Amino acid sequence: MTTFLGAYNTSILAIPAYHVLSFLPHAYAAWVATKGNLVKWDNRNPRSTELHATLKEKLDAETYARYERAEACHANGMENLPLFATTVILGNLAGLKKDGLHGMTGFVSIYLGLRLAYTGVYLSTDTQGPTYIRSGIWIASVVLCFRVIADAAKKLGTAGF
Repeated sequence: MTTFLGAYNTSILAIPAYHVLSFLPHAYAAWVATKGNLVKWDNRNPRSTELHATLKEKLDAETYARYERAEACHANGMENLPLFATTVILGNLAGLKKDGLHGMTGFVSIYLGLRLAYTGVYLSTDTQGPTYIRSGIWIASVVLCFRVIADAAKKLGTAGF
């Protein structure tokens, strides 16, 4: 019997899952900025300097800092999406093993776990010390992608492309 996910390539499905994970800090930032009243969120130009200046004026320093960290976390997720998606595509194109800890399923599970931890540390940190943990998690996630890309390059390199 095939399970729901058993019929799909879970490493490919991890791409939209990663996108959702990266979007959640932005939704949290809007919630913080509106103090939980999302209908007050001005979505006409959410990246404008005017909106940020207004928020900085309206919110106390601690709340504004939480808002900024959430938006920075969201931006980092979006900035890292191309690396992650490219890694998934190259791993599948190269025919890297699908299942197991060392296969594509293991890769996306570990990567998404690292990004979840990264997000948690980013959103909950307001002192300098834990930022080193966050940076270490980020480095680990990038190194993991590079390892899979190198494996794909090796396998595709022998295929005569």
